[in-house]
Amino acid sequence: MKLLRVQTGTLKGKSIETPPAIAGNMNFTPAVIKKSVFDVLGSLVLKGRLIPEDSAFIDFFAGSGQMALEAVSRGFGRVVLYELAWERSDSLRKLFDKIGGAKEIFRKDVFRFYDKLDIPEKSKVYFLDPPYSFWDKKNEKLKSLAEALLKEESTVIVFVQSPVSPGWSDFVTRKFGKNFLTYRVRGMEDFESETKEAEDTNVEGSESDGDEVPGREG
Repeated sequence: MKLLRVQTGTLKGKSIETPPAIAGNMNFTPAVIKKSVFDVLGSLVLKGRLIPEDSAFIDFFAGSGQMALEAVSRGFGRVVLYELAWERSDSLRKLFDKIGGAKEIFRKDVFRFYDKLDIPEKSKVYFLDPPYSFWDKKNEKLKSLAEALLKEESTVIVFVQSPVSPGWSDFVTRKFGKNFLTYRVRGMEDFESETKEAEDTNVEGSESDGDEVPGREG
């Protein structure tokens, strides 16, 4: 069974097992994408746009929960996970019960319940890693979801991982090996442009640093 490791923070080096496969799918967020997500968040912290301890990290289509676990390790005040598969949601509850801290884990449909959160944190970061099959017919539905999240005043940034470039205008999209990371910062278009230029010098084509399998599902 593949192990997924926390990259840095208070839980650095902690390994978790991959959750049960769904329809034979055992792919997870590559380490290089995870690093890029938290590098972008680090830039927002430096610019005074994000205070992790006062913010919630919301992991939609959570899968293994490794992105939320990384957020816990890096000091986010709360993590929220949505995972519809029974076995995976149960695995997430057991994992985060052991970790402790403020967390909410829901077995709910993201599209129907994304706006039903009732949490005290004044800032929110969203990470979406939907099943690869969604990109065949649900590209516009996923874009509408991302745009709806960005309309919320509490939203700081929305990230989306995908196997193809979504082709969304007004979003930054970067390619890492066979995967794409797309994101937009609410109300900070200049930040997005600067980050896109900076990432042109980043490593492109690397799929993993050895602690994860490239792919989908958290």
